[in-house]
Amino acid sequence: MYDVSIVNRIAIGDIVRRSASRYPDKTAFVQQGQRWTFRQFDQLCNQFANFLLSQGFKKGDVVATICTNSFAFVVAIYGTAKAGLIWVPINPGVSLEEKKYIFHQVNPKLIIGDQPLLQGRLEEYRAFAQVIALDGNFDAFYSFFEDQPVEEPETDIHDRDVAQIMFTSGTTGNPKGVMISHLAVYIASLGNIIELGLKPHDVATTLMPLFHCAQHTMTTSFLHIGATNVILNKFDPVEFMENIENEKITWTFMLPMMYKAILHHPKRKDYDLSSLRTCLYAMAPMDRSTLEMLIEELGGEFALGTGQTEIYPATMVFKPEEQLRRFGSYWGTSSLINDTAVMDEKGNILSKGQIGEIVHRGPNVMIGYLNNEQATEESQKFGWHHTGDLGYWDEDGQLVFVDRKKDMIKTGGENVASIQVEQVLLMHSKVVNAVVVGLPHERWSEAVTAFVVPKPDVEISEEEILEHCKQHLGTFQVPKSVIFFEQLPMTSTGKIQKHILRKQYHDFYDKKRGQK
Repeated sequence: MYDVSIVNRIAIGDIVRRSASRYPDKTAFVQQGQRWTFRQFDQLCNQFANFLLSQGFKKGDVVATICTNSFAFVVAIYGTAKAGLIWVPINPGVSLEEKKYIFHQVNPKLIIGDQPLLQGRLEEYRAFAQVIALDGNFDAFYSFFEDQPVEEPETDIHDRDVAQIMFTSGTTGNPKGVMISHLAVYIASLGNIIELGLKPHDVATTLMPLFHCAQHTMTTSFLHIGATNVILNKFDPVEFMENIENEKITWTFMLPMMYKAILHHPKRKDYDLSSLRTCLYAMAPMDRSTLEMLIEELGGEFALGTGQTEIYPATMVFKPEEQLRRFGSYWGTSSLINDTAVMDEKGNILSKGQIGEIVHRGPNVMIGYLNNEQATEESQKFGWHHTGDLGYWDEDGQLVFVDRKKDMIKTGGENVASIQVEQVLLMHSKVVNAVVVGLPHERWSEAVTAFVVPKPDVEISEEEILEHCKQHLGTFQVPKSVIFFEQLPMTSTGKIQKHILRKQYHDFYDKKRGQK
């Protein structure tokens, strides 16, 4: 009798094999003019998997990566999955101390990194594991495993096995390792195909960092459906537009500020962008004027996707048909693989219009936090996954995001949602980016404080910003101060690092009072 775990298994690596069987000669990946078919990609992943196993690596062993987007990185990701090993992507931008902390947590057997990112640290990394340095040349990477068989290895993989451990940003302490199963990634990628309307004829960008769950889930989704992925190592507006024109890209995923850069680029009219069908955005809402201009100028449909590393995205989608019907911090409706509710602190499910914590259930919820049972239990209280986000259902059953629980500003006895103030700031024609935090204040407890990035070569004053806010906000929501920045501190995935601003400007109002 066959082992049922073989007969009905769910494994990430199987996605690659099945697409190669269905679309063997179709282009799977493009990077800087080089092309690889689904058959070639599958065989390369098999060879890398066989290489890992030939090194004596066993189920449960970890392959850590410190990489930016490249075809070699993609082969390493899915080859690791085929070998039944655990992939641990590390954000190249975190400190050396944080990287070492992660190494101690996961005990990697192999570290793969881009050579420029490893420069000067090779010996320190080799103290933890074997190291493979990528120099941007795929052939050099291929030389490590070119003698391996192209047949897929027989591996014992179960759907609830840990496929990857992704570390959340440690804004209040050490980062937490999120253990994600093969099942979570597999089912989430299928949900994306349905919810976001992906098609086999799509040509999509792999532009956002692959070490982040958002881009990884979308690339996996397009692999599932047999679409083509165009790999971009970084966001350069001209390179991006050239690729749209040359590769006839139909589907892209970027941050709102990236779309703004395209919209206002002086050379935009020089390129044919008419192939774009769908534009997904995330991490932040899109202000109304920008969204209306993008839809009119680019002609594609826009959608917002949300999710977390802890509950593999997309968890909710604010769909194209809703984009111009309602404005604000809308997250839309749940993916068909999830239940979503709004809950109070006692575990009671709240009705429409009531603000509480956004909670989810579904097969894409993490296994748990690595070596942290207490945090795992806390995140799964009352039998739901707790996001740490506040929101409410509107009358039409659309979810509205209010704020992160930790970002809600308590000022003068009132609660102010930072995101609501941020949306108003982004409406100003001279503002390119903005963020709002609460800073300690003797009178207000926390003072609403705006950090604003003006558009290049424009003159703008604090008074002008405050007057704009007074026209759209209640008096207690208007910032007490506006601080101008050329560039806000950001993660590599586009999230503004509010904790850095809070720390850096902790004594801002004390100093301001002392100057009077």
